[in-house]
Parts: sequence; structure tokens; C-alpha cells
Amino acid sequence: MRNLQSRIYENTPIFVQNVLTSWNGYRKTRSRYGNLYYSFLIELEKRQYLNEHHAKKYQEQELQRLLRYVTEKSPFYKEFYKNIDIEKIRTVEDLKTLPVLDREILLHNIQDIYTVTENTAAESGVTYEKGNVLKLLFTKEDVQKKKAFLDFFKKQHGAVNLEMKRASFSSRHIIPDNQPGKIFWRDNYFVRQRIYSSYYCTQENAATYIEDLEKYKPDFIDGLPSAIYELAKFINRNKLILTFKPVAIFSVAENVLPECRKEIEEAFDCPLRDRYSSSDAAPFVMECVKGRMHYNLYSGVIETTEEGKMIVTSFNNYGTPLIRYDIGDRVEFPEIDAGCECGSVHPVFEKIFAKPFRQPRSVSDGNLSTGYYPDPVHKVQGTLNKFHLFSNKFLLFKEGSGNTWFSSITKKSAID
Repeated sequence: MRNLQSRIYENTPIFVQNVLTSWNGYRKTRSRYGNLYYSFLIELEKRQYLNEHHAKKYQEQELQRLLRYVTEKSPFYKEFYKNIDIEKIRTVEDLKTLPVLDREILLHNIQDIYTVTENTAAESGVTYEKGNVLKLLFTKEDVQKKKAFLDFFKKQHGAVNLEMKRASFSSRHIIPDNQPGKIFWRDNYFVRQRIYSSYYCTQENAATYIEDLEKYKPDFIDGLPSAIYELAKFINRNKLILTFKPVAIFSVAENVLPECRKEIEEAFDCPLRDRYSSSDAAPFVMECVKGRMHYNLYSGVIETTEEGKMIVTSFNNYGTPLIRYDIGDRVEFPEIDAGCECGSVHPVFEKIFAKPFRQPRSVSDGNLSTGYYPDPVHKVQGTLNKFHLFSNKFLLFKEGSGNTWFSSITKKSAID
């Protein structure tokens, strides 16, 4: 069905593609912006002024709720905690008595960790970690709570989703390969969003993107910083002055390097705001108005080892609950814990040492982000040693399996 929908989309005029994009956006909006979303957004706004004691009390209540849920709904956790009295786990300190969930355990038990099926999940996503391909399933509450967190974060920096014009740089395959002309964007009218393809966002096409941004004049920008960085370099090199000024730019999915931030903020004359959530597996760490990263206590628990390794428990993923998960990233705290000038009670992280972003290489001179992988890769569960994409041919080599999966695709690209 999906292949049929893709073929229909790719062979229709651009204005029809805009209608189809908007219809898809409408469906997602109905799923993501329900009563749960609005009530939780209001709750976040009320709780932003709580003191540290009340914030941690709320965190403990959410932790207890999550633990009760997983021991009832997840076959894996029923077995994993069978010799543990979960009712005695009341605080973050108590949480440390539970076993750590490492990557190997997760890979071998993912099906039993789920508390929903693919058919009943509100949404699903794929995360890649050191070759591991994992499908995460989300409940309706997961989806709406996560959206509320993200919109609350943006609102702190002056961006109001659904009300303000938004330009998004996406890794989604929205531009057909056979499209004539350089129109590298599609419109989602329902949420006032223009989606720009990050794949074609190169120095060669930068002028085309910038010309359209000048016409569209977005109130804020979000998406892949590597794509926005390409435009920023072109703007600064040619000493262009834009006729619009976004309230902020919000990074998605990739690490933001200092030189990338400097270039983008200079070009667009606005702050770039970063966040960390490691493909939905971790609590949110979000940048405040003072430019410091805060770990949000309402979104989960982040423990650290002596080496600075992060052990995470997320409150936003009841569909695929990850409790005390060794995510593989490290964190550094400030030498002196003096709080933050922004007034937030949420802990400050000095630096997060996340897994480095590696830009996949394309023989067709396009930019592929880590999110731009074809459907066959998304369907694999387990570990991928290496895969290649060739014109009209897909070969995938899966470690630990006697089968080699061949699938045909029609992408003009190659990744190694």
C-alpha cells in the first residue's frame, strides 16, 4: 500500500503533492494534538515555576507510575524484575537498585519489551545506534506528551507551533527523482509549514532555497542543522542580508558543532536552540534562553556513572519502555552547581558527548542525513554491518543471520 501511495504521489503535479502533504499533516495533527496534548502543555506551563523539591516529587510520582505499568504490561519487565519488590522503588536513589538495560539485552528482547503491538501503536519510529536498527512503538499518550514537550520548549523561545509560519528542513523523501525544475519544498497548509528537502540542500542549490525562504518569510525554522548550515555558509560567504528574521532556529536529530552554530546564527541573525533526546530513548535535555542545557525532570531520569555515562529512564515512551537504559552517551556537569540565570530548577548539563554525526556520502551530489534511509532498512531488526545503495538496486548484509535480503529501490544514491 505504501509503495502504491508513493507512486501516486511521485507522479502527480506539485500542487497535488502539496494537497497530499497537507492531508497527511492533517491526519498526524489529529493524532498528535488531542486533549492529552493540551492538558499536558498547560501542566508544563504551570509546573515551570515549581521549586526543586516539588519538581523532584513529581518526577518520583511519574517513576512509580511507569514501574507499575511495565510490570503489568511488558512480558520482559515482568521477568526482568521478578525477584524485585517494585513497590519499594519510590525514589531516584531506589531506582539504582534495578538492573541496567544494555544494548544487547534490548536487541534480544525488544519484542517482549513492547506493551503495544504495531497495529495498536499510535506511531512508530526507528532508531540507529552503532549499527543497531530498533523499532520503537508509541502509545497515543506518548505521542501527545512528546509533542507537548517540544512545543513547550519552542514556546520558551518565542515560537508558537500551529499559529506561526514554520520552515522545516526534513530528511523525508518528498521530492520525486523525476521532478523537472528546482522546487525543493512542499507545503503543509494545515499547520502553516513549508517542508524543505535536506537532500538537495547543497551549495549548488543554496541560492534557490534562500530565494524561496525570502518569499515565504518563516517566523521560525526547525530541522536538520547540517542542511541549514549549508545555506548559512552561502549567505555569509556572499554577504547576503535576509529580509526576514526568525525568532529562533531549532535543531533536530543531529549534533550541533560550535562552528555550525556560529555560522547559522550569524546568517539568520537569531539564536539557534538545541535539544537532546537521542531518538526518543532518553528524557529531554533542552537549551534555555541563556544558552544552557537543562535536563527536564518531568520527562524522565538521567543517572550518571563515575565515567559520566548516561543511564536513562524515559517517561515519554510507554509503548517501548526503556528503564535504566545504557544509551552509550556521556555527560559533563558544571564544576560549580550554581543554578542557571534563567531561573529553571532543572539540572544543568555542561556538555553532552553524544555519538558523532557522520554525513552519509552520496554519488549523486545530494546530502543524506542519518534519518534518510529507505524503507527496507527501517524494517530490519538487529545489527547491520554495512549496507550499500546503488542506482535501482539495494543490497543489505545483516550480521547474525543466514539470510541476505535483496530489495529493489529507485533512489539515485549510494551510502557506505
